[in-house]
Amino acid sequence: MEKRKNDGSSFDEEGLLYSLLDLLVAGTDTSANVMCWTLLIMVTYPDVQAKCYSELCLMLDSKADELCYEDRSKLPYIQAVQHEVLRFKEAVSLALRSVSQEVTLLGYTIPKDTRIMVNIESALHDESQWKHPHEFNPSNFLNDKGEFLKPDAFIPFSAGLRICLGENLARMELFLFFISLLKNFEFIWPESSNAPDLTPVFGTVNTPRPFEVRMRKRLT
Repeated sequence: MEKRKNDGSSFDEEGLLYSLLDLLVAGTDTSANVMCWTLLIMVTYPDVQAKCYSELCLMLDSKADELCYEDRSKLPYIQAVQHEVLRFKEAVSLALRSVSQEVTLLGYTIPKDTRIMVNIESALHDESQWKHPHEFNPSNFLNDKGEFLKPDAFIPFSAGLRICLGENLARMELFLFFISLLKNFEFIWPESSNAPDLTPVFGTVNTPRPFEVRMRKRLT
């Protein structure tokens, strides 16, 4: 702030506070919530879990060291699954924004300083943008060759200049946590429980309903 105070910068202590809050929320509550959704979806779709583990094993066999975040480009199916979790069960459905100058959108004039809501859920389930908009299907992020691709409609971290400050941190955490758990455990739905319920509890962050999951230690 001191270095940029003569450059017309608007970054101040209040902005710093909100930036740190974004990082904290992205690194704790939201990321933990996405991991819960990931585990629930793994036990709901065991075939997807098995395919993720097979891809991970092939990668582990080719590396002497532990996997790192940079290895994600060599794991297209796992990348597709993680992105599909974020699309299918978005953590946040709406984002509040303020228009910095008067704009015209689809024939409507939006005055300066108007508060608007970004409908994230609508974009993530748009039938014109996704191959399977209303079901969990990792092929939404795979091309015909099985390569990972990310459509423009994928905006789980919001949109515009004020996109979530913690996006990169959250992506790294989710990838490393998931492959570490997947490498060591198989996720199993308890036989005594009812069928998995994917109905979210809506709130500031959309959470799964309370559930239990068995974790069986992998032998290899």
